[in-house]
Amino acid sequence: MKKTPFRLPLASLGLALFLLCISAQSQSQSGPAAGGPLPQQRMALAIAQRKIAAKPPTVRVKQHDTITLDWTTDEIVNIHLHGYDQLLTVKPGETKAMRIDAAVQGRFPVSAHGYGTQAEGKGKQHKHHRETPLMYLEVLPR
Repeated sequence: MKKTPFRLPLASLGLALFLLCISAQSQSQSGPAAGGPLPQQRMALAIAQRKIAAKPPTVRVKQHDTITLDWTTDEIVNIHLHGYDQLLTVKPGETKAMRIDAAVQGRFPVSAHGYGTQAEGKGKQHKHHRETPLMYLEVLPR
């Protein structure tokens, strides 16, 4: 049998490529690299006559993204992002930011829990009655 001098280098090259592919796949499945910038989005949403003007029925982001929703309104309102339990009181003439670190996958309604005098002084005490979501936040797998 004749010895081939390229057998060992080819096997080493194949092993190196295999390990490189496994390493790249595990990094892509584990989320963003440590220290790397996370994708960020910002969206302005205006409530007029108790509805979102130019309504986006659903805002979609990838898991581990950060999104900031900048809210304005024509009357005082408590805005609640279900699932993330964020509650924000917005008054006319001001812009309030709701920053969401999208860690949990799913579809989450954003609702108004009170308008006008109902919204004043409620804080985190709110009732879940027949409410229509203003919009939805969908957090999709990366």
